[in-house]
Amino acid sequence: MDVSDPEDNSYEDYYNSEGLEDFGLCKKTHVKEFSNAFLPVFYSITCALSIIANLTLLILFIKYKTLRKVLPLHMVISDILFTLTLPFWAVYASSEWIFGDPSCKAISLVYMVSLYSSNLFVASQSLQRFLDIACVVSTTSIMNSPKRNNIMCILVWLFSVLGAAAHVSFVEMQKFHEHYICTHHFNDKVGWKIYLRFQMNILGFVVPFLVLLFCSVRLPCAVVVRSTLKVFRHETGFTVMFFLLWFPYSVVIFLHALQDLHIFYACTTNIHFDFAIHVTECIAFMHVFINPVLYIVLNKKVWRRLRNACKTPREYLLEESNSSSLVSNPGGAIELKAVQRYQAHDLSISAERPGNFLPEPM
Repeated sequence: MDVSDPEDNSYEDYYNSEGLEDFGLCKKTHVKEFSNAFLPVFYSITCALSIIANLTLLILFIKYKTLRKVLPLHMVISDILFTLTLPFWAVYASSEWIFGDPSCKAISLVYMVSLYSSNLFVASQSLQRFLDIACVVSTTSIMNSPKRNNIMCILVWLFSVLGAAAHVSFVEMQKFHEHYICTHHFNDKVGWKIYLRFQMNILGFVVPFLVLLFCSVRLPCAVVVRSTLKVFRHETGFTVMFFLLWFPYSVVIFLHALQDLHIFYACTTNIHFDFAIHVTECIAFMHVFINPVLYIVLNKKVWRRLRNACKTPREYLLEESNSSSLVSNPGGAIELKAVQRYQAHDLSISAERPGNFLPEPM
């Protein structure tokens, strides 16, 4: 949600814009109609896709111990928390805030914490891979990988909570034009409003993107030739996708900060900014289901497990039979060999089901 309002980009801005055009007050009826019609549908679809994608990845982490890593697991948790706020914003976008003031603050807190943490965890995974490979190449390590990953998780959640606290301290439910709204209330503290916009850009986009960019450039240079293409594809995929999702939103937030400084004040410009913040925000919110899908597609081990989990026993046997190097023998030697492989595969899966669901550090 925009810094000035988690759903509606500040009702006060809609009715109190300083830029006046040919017909007096700057009314933004079309922006309101667009948000009321489009946002509930978008939030609902995004919520459904996110639940499917993140639960699929979470089930794979729970089912297969070898796939369970700390940072990806925390990324999934963060995206699930973000997803849980979307139904509230969908209801809010269609009418008004009906959940009360405590829920306004609580939902805003979860939303901001999960937004910051999701982006930081995406960057932390690249940083973790770079540190692991760099330590192997240099044969020096300040601390072991599990301990370092746990510290990174703690730092990500800490920075996310601190960043979200600055937002939530200004959030409250208000009654405006006979409607209840859940929005930031800055009074005359315009400086805080501008600060939160820049914090959103720096902590939510600039820092994660610079980490991703650095790792995507440096990491392929530190690995052996055989793995260079695989590492380059993985790092570049996340970096490019992160940029495409979040750069437009960050630009519009920056332009809104300039608008708060009264560098832009024309009514038509304000209306265009309001449309832009809704569109780019929706693009950015797609990260909640793109992150797990991208992780599954770019990680061969995860993709292989998911593909095998979706196969029926008959399909598995047919694939094993086709890949077998044995020639057909009387009595079905190939099929017997495939059955034996399937049974061995099934036993290996069962052996990977631990008694607890705690992640295994990378």
